[in-house]
Amino acid sequence: MDNTAATSKSASKSAKIELTFLGFVSLLVGVLCMLDAHFVHGLSPLTSISESATTGNMAGMLLPFALGCMFTFTISYQGYCASERVITKIIGGGFAIVAMQVCDSPYVDEARVGLLGLPPHVSGIVHLVGSGIGFGMMWVWVTFYFTRSDKEKSRQTKQKIIRNYIYIACGAAMLCGLVMLVIGSFIDFGKYLVFIAEEFILIPAGIAILVKSGFFLADKTKNKE
Repeated sequence: MDNTAATSKSASKSAKIELTFLGFVSLLVGVLCMLDAHFVHGLSPLTSISESATTGNMAGMLLPFALGCMFTFTISYQGYCASERVITKIIGGGFAIVAMQVCDSPYVDEARVGLLGLPPHVSGIVHLVGSGIGFGMMWVWVTFYFTRSDKEKSRQTKQKIIRNYIYIACGAAMLCGLVMLVIGSFIDFGKYLVFIAEEFILIPAGIAILVKSGFFLADKTKNKE
């Protein structure tokens, strides 16, 4: 194996590790934030995942940690083509905005909040824009980039076909979550709709990313070098 091939193999392994970590963070962040806030700290059930970051010392720092991880891995992820690298960096930028400015929450009582020192209601709008960018581009990533495969059906493995079905199903679930967020902005369907919609996006995204990483349904290699 020459140096170029060795470098490529090492980069591919690194990307798979990054995807695996990102997948688990996406899959678990909402559930862990809810468990931490409600059962560990005795707060009311969260109306959104972001609300956990506004509770001060009453809840842990799970969300900021998760956002930091998601930002780091999406920004550094090299992907398989230039456009995929652009998409993942936009995702990272969206989540950076989410981390910079907190959502509008009953726990917020300061006149100025976030890195930019914005009024709470303005911060909430900026936060919503950031989450829209992050979630929306994550849907594009899963739906259109994960499903890319060889054009010749004869070259597709059984695992690849199954993986593509999973990506399509996860993308459909994520789209439902995005639609719920949009509709919930205009119609009141209850205070927990945002949290449910976020989980409709993040859990399928986590599953799809874990599958893409090879953690599940990886192709079986017959010849090992």
